Amino acid sequence: MRFKGLGPEWFPVVLGTLALSLATYILYLVFDYYILFIIGKIIFYIVVIFYLFVLFSWAYRYIKNPKLIKDDFNNITSLSFTAFLGVLYFALAFFYIAYIGFNEMVAQIFLYLYIFFYIFVFIINVTLNYNLYTNRYKFNSITYASLVPTVVLSANIILSSTLLIKPESSYYTSGILDLLYFMVMIALGISFFQFLFIGISAFISHINNDNYNIRPATMIPVGASSMLIINIAFLPLFNYIKLFHVPEYIAVDISMLFFGFDLFIFSVAAIIAVTHIKKRQEMTIWAYVFPLGISTFAYYMLYDLTKIYAFAYAIIIFTLALFTFYIYSWINTYKILKYKK
Repeated sequence: MRFKGLGPEWFPVVLGTLALSLATYILYLVFDYYILFIIGKIIFYIVVIFYLFVLFSWAYRYIKNPKLIKDDFNNITSLSFTAFLGVLYFALAFFYIAYIGFNEMVAQIFLYLYIFFYIFVFIINVTLNYNLYTNRYKFNSITYASLVPTVVLSANIILSSTLLIKPESSYYTSGILDLLYFMVMIALGISFFQFLFIGISAFISHINNDNYNIRPATMIPVGASSMLIINIAFLPLFNYIKLFHVPEYIAVDISMLFFGFDLFIFSVAAIIAVTHIKKRQEMTIWAYVFPLGISTFAYYMLYDLTKIYAFAYAIIIFTLALFTFYIYSWINTYKILKYKK
């Protein structure tokens, strides 16, 4: 069978693999075992190669069959998953800084790419909402997967937080730092309300849909709420810019509200996964994976702010769940590929 390229459903696979590096790196920050840093770095290099393969395969698919561009535009899941390109850049750039380093040339390149991918994801969000408002999609096609663009837009914090905090921020002028902070706040506002509007619609659609294959996406709100925690928890660290001012105690209080919701949704999604473990899966199975990596980051932020050791235990639990779901997802992906042959 001739290779036809890979669709956007493979971007979550790359992100799920990168989530292993994130979780391992977070464990290193919490428990200070250097071997965890080395493992995370090795996974990062593997992900870079994997990402390039998927990216070129994705582009090859459209070159081979240009009609698929229109098909994916009109498919709510395919369009949503295209936004993963943004979060993959934010995360890969973050790990480049963490594992390799930073200098003035890298700072300028990362800034321009950050703005490009921010605008790219913003356009995906606008397009998705335009299609929703003009009734291009059937109601039962609206799932939690539709939340991906809003999760990705708020995920700019993964990279922007690094660019806004010293020593990296020393490479930018005060005007650039103001712009970055402004973009963070805009994305946070958009993401919060999109999370509510699309999330509620997706919930109603889910409970009226008998298709199990969409249910792994129940884990996506975990990633969405965790990303909001990360955004809010970082805001007090940017007070030195003197553009907006968020007291630390307010950030902690609001983050705790989302933490409770996070645990609740994770419990529901985990029970769904366990009780339906024998059912035949589709590529949506990867929705069980990458949100857990985001959660480990969020809980590290809460641990760093509060020093409450319960968050350290939560990081361990979510990391174990992440690796378990990762193995489970690859087993099912192998079956899917074998079945297609």
